[in-house]
Amino acid sequence: MRNKKVIAVSFFGWLTLLLAACVKQEVPAEARVPVLPESPYRYDTLPIDITFDPFGGHEIDNDVATLGRVLFYETQLSINNRVSCGSCHFQHLAFSDRTARSKGFLDRLTPRNTSPIVNVGLQEAFFWDLRQSELSDMVLDPIANHIEMGLEPRPYMLAKLKNLPYYAPLFAKAFGDSVITEDRVSDALEMFMRALVSVNTRFDIGRNTGFVHFTEEEELGRQLFFFKFPCSACHGGSELSGLSEAANVGLDMDYEDDGVAGIHESGDPLDGWFKIPTLRNIEFTAPYMHDGRFATLEEVVEFYNSGMQPHPQLSTMLREHTDGGFFSLGTPLGSQSALDPLGRQPLRMHMTPEEKRALVTFMKTLSDHNFIRDPRFSDPFVIR
Repeated sequence: MRNKKVIAVSFFGWLTLLLAACVKQEVPAEARVPVLPESPYRYDTLPIDITFDPFGGHEIDNDVATLGRVLFYETQLSINNRVSCGSCHFQHLAFSDRTARSKGFLDRLTPRNTSPIVNVGLQEAFFWDLRQSELSDMVLDPIANHIEMGLEPRPYMLAKLKNLPYYAPLFAKAFGDSVITEDRVSDALEMFMRALVSVNTRFDIGRNTGFVHFTEEEELGRQLFFFKFPCSACHGGSELSGLSEAANVGLDMDYEDDGVAGIHESGDPLDGWFKIPTLRNIEFTAPYMHDGRFATLEEVVEFYNSGMQPHPQLSTMLREHTDGGFFSLGTPLGSQSALDPLGRQPLRMHMTPEEKRALVTFMKTLSDHNFIRDPRFSDPFVIR
């Protein structure tokens, strides 16, 4: 049995090395080294006046999170040493990307827009299609993905890390000995991602103070968001998100990307259901939607105001009141049978220009400028 394992590992190692030899290696492995503080950063501390737990009840170990930070920015976790997790999740963009679709290790484009990373301890499902429910498994998926990082044979991933001298002491400090395993890599990446908490926004401060510091336009936007328009019906709670929920928001009548797998109550396959994302740091995470079709928040607001399509699986939160929705925001569009033969008449919110501006201004109160500059979350590598 042991010989069979050796043969299997050798085969996968040979296969991966062969592929790597065919791919341009832009940055030699030995040219990048992490520079870390003498004492580990404190990832486990939160402001004393915080009104919720962004860790989701999980304990944060500073040494494990430190190792996870190095792994998050480690280009050796791609098959040709070109990309890391941080190559698609940029801190200054709230760990998102500024493109509709990101480039992988061979510059091939990912099929969907890169999701930001924030307060993942509160989330129960991951990716736009909710396909992964365990963060410990999710953190390894991009490493093995054939477009993103391409390092599918796990033994080769471990072999690459063992050849880098700075990992032995980091693993020893995090876990008590220097043994490098797949589970420990997963645990460290998971710990660092759980430590990426954003709690220092004008909105968070306002929840403690009654929003007395909001400008007139910010307060108008808050009132519109929570009380006049159905924004908070999907984007609620501390994260202003669905956490582990998905919806069809009427982007198209027929989606090229089906999104979440499953069967609709109608008996048809789900079509166009995607995770309801957090609005935290939304100012930094353009472009928007699963395919990055909207470049600005103004475009997003206008879409919900006037552009939703009458898809047969359109969320009930986004239908006209006369079609089973929960909100009556204006005069119905007219004959449902003439305008909407599929029986899903989308809301038309009839926003004024002032209301549109106020909504965008309110969403910018969800920006955490400390989060995108915090050295604890930054790339530790330097070119030697």
